Order: sequence, then structure tokens, then C-alpha cells
Amino acid sequence: MIGHDMGKKKILVLNDGASYENWGIKACIDGLNNIFQNTFEDFEIIGRSHSYMHKKYSCEPRLLSKKIFNDHSRVAKKLFDEFHFLPRISDEFEYVAELWASGRGGKGAEDFICAVRDVDIVIFNGEGSTYRDNIGAIKGLFMLWYAKMKMNKMTYFLNGSVTLTSVDSILPAMVRRVFSVIDGIAVREPYSYKSVMNFYSELSSIRVIPDSVLSLNLGKSKENKLIDNLEFIEKSFFCFSLSMLPMDFRKTRERSSIVNLICELKKIVPNAVLLAKDIEDQVLRDVAKLTDSYFVGPEFSYQDISYILSKSRFLLSGRYHHLIFAAKVGCPVIPMASSSHKIHGLSALYENVMPAPVDPTDLWNETEKILKRAIDITSNDSLRAAYIESSEGLMNNVFEGASDMFKDFK
Repeated sequence: MIGHDMGKKKILVLNDGASYENWGIKACIDGLNNIFQNTFEDFEIIGRSHSYMHKKYSCEPRLLSKKIFNDHSRVAKKLFDEFHFLPRISDEFEYVAELWASGRGGKGAEDFICAVRDVDIVIFNGEGSTYRDNIGAIKGLFMLWYAKMKMNKMTYFLNGSVTLTSVDSILPAMVRRVFSVIDGIAVREPYSYKSVMNFYSELSSIRVIPDSVLSLNLGKSKENKLIDNLEFIEKSFFCFSLSMLPMDFRKTRERSSIVNLICELKKIVPNAVLLAKDIEDQVLRDVAKLTDSYFVGPEFSYQDISYILSKSRFLLSGRYHHLIFAAKVGCPVIPMASSSHKIHGLSALYENVMPAPVDPTDLWNETEKILKRAIDITSNDSLRAAYIESSEGLMNNVFEGASDMFKDFK
């Protein structure tokens, strides 16, 4: 053990989503807090935000909440200093570490090093997924490696999915370099475990600990009175939210597969409730108007969404945490695939309960399958109890896995 063993544990959490406008990321951080409370007698969290982990340049001008320049903009590269100077490939780790140590790694590097000096544990909350050349993933991995190898801190990768591929394959070697030296690695579903093992079977210390959201007891938020005025809550309704993959609506509008699908599902369950928190999902306001559906937007909390889902006949969604919220409160789901294999991995965790995902980019061909699943769900009263029972088992897995991972600190 390191540091002040018997006193308060100071934990630096990279990718702290407490202030980020996303239901899932907020719930993830609440879940991690729940896990820490169950694991440590006394602790303090020092957070570095989701936006911090995805910040490319020290100055990032915005217009209507959107970055004017993308991360690969040639203009931005000329005008602005990098917030964190990062390695592009595994071979550059040592070189970049020298720059960080000598004060030439950017303002963000200086901030990170100062923060690490005063903590016992550094945790990268991998929510958001580690895949392709995602800046948040590369930054989080390098920071874990730096904290371990250059500052001798206890370091952990938690709560993330990992998708390694042979396409533009820069991430696998980084994962091997980092996972070979840090103190604990927990991916949140079995597809990620298989993905890492397929590349590097020698990384035997990797384990599966389900998403931290599964540690929460979900229910109605006491702070938001809006939910008391929802006119659909006592009606028969189903819920729908988007996938991170593109879906057919923005170009085709009233002729889209989404509009057609929701109208067909309303023949099975008469009311539809469309859920949208993120900016890119607000297009569902227009879908709601075209399908005579209800819209639930960003003014609601994830606790409110969980309460709504507890009353819903089913959820059709490609949002990872929306599916977890539903499963936790006993709402059967029809999952749609996402931009990584994380939804497939979640279905595997709910073996024999949650079906395999459908393809949200091909809804015209998937509609018949979805309608059949909706009919099966609405005629099977035992499904709700099965989801709750499976969720309780996964909750136990979360607490047991975390307790074992941090046993040296107890």
C-alpha cells in the first residue's frame, strides 16, 4: 500500500461526468461514488471533467455550443497550443513523458501532474468507450501510464468498453502498454474482454465488472416536479431513444424508417414517449410531432427517466445507459446496436433475458423483427421480474468486483 493507508483516500477520477449534460455519464459518476462508499471507509474525489478529457487545444472557440474547429483542423493547429501534448502511437509514450516532466506538455499536462502529486489513486472512468483514435481514450490511457510509471501511483481503468480493431490500428499497442503496468483493469462487458484477449491474451489480469450504473437504486427524482405533470404516465406507452449510429430521419423526415416504425409500434402500444438529453438527439422533437408522440427532454434527470421507464411497456433504444436504466426497473428492452460493441456486450450480460441488438441503420429491414419482439414482450408478464432479478445479480457483481480490485486499500 502507498500513502496514508488508514486515513482518507484521495482519488483522482479522470472523465468525471458530474457536470456533463448526459444522463448516462452523470449516472456513471453517481455509481462510482456509490462503489467508493461501499469500498473505502473515507475518501475524497478530485475530478477532471469529461470536457477536460476531450479538450484538444488550450483555446477552443464555440458557436451555438459547438466547436468552430474540429480536432484535426489545420487552422486550429496553427493558431492554438495543444492543451495536452499527447502521443500518437505507443512508441511515443516515453518521449511525450519527457516533455510533460519538463513543463513542455501543455497547460493541461501541468495541471494533471499537480493533481496526481496529492492523490493516492488515479482512476480513468472509461465511460464513452476506448476505441479508434478517440482523444478521451488516448488521453486517459496515457495519463494512467504516466501516473504509474513516472509518479508511482496506484492506477485503475474502470467502467469502460474497449474495442480493438485492425483498422487504423494505433490503439491496441497503447492498450497493451498501459494495461501491462497499471494496478487494475475492469471492462464493463464481455465483448470488451474478448476484444482485448483476441489481441493480447497475456493480459490475464483484466476482468469484467459491470457498469457502475448497475450499483444504483434508481427511482423518481425528488428535485424535479415536472414528472408529476406528465399526462402519459398512467397510460399504456412505450419509450424510444436513438442510437449513436446514424439513423434515418434527418434527410427523409416524414418518409423515414423511424417515423414508420414508431407508427407501427403504436398499433401494438398506443402511446410513444421519445427520450432525448443530448444536443444531437433533440431531433426527436420533430419525430414526436410527426408521429403524435410525447417528448421528454433534457430538463428531466436520469432518475426521472428511470421512473418513466418503470411505467413503460418496453424501451427501444441504442443508448447504453438508457437500456441499463430500463433493465434495472424491470422495463423490457429491444436494444439497437451502437458505434461500438458495447450494446452487444450488455445483451451478453443479460444472458437469456435481453435479446441481441437490431441494426438501427437498416430499420426498414429490421421493422418486422422489432414488431414481433414488441408483441412478444407485451404478452409476457414474467419478463419484468427477469430483468430485475438479472440486474440485482449484476449489482452484486459490481460491488464484489470492486471490493476485490481495491482490497489492498481496505
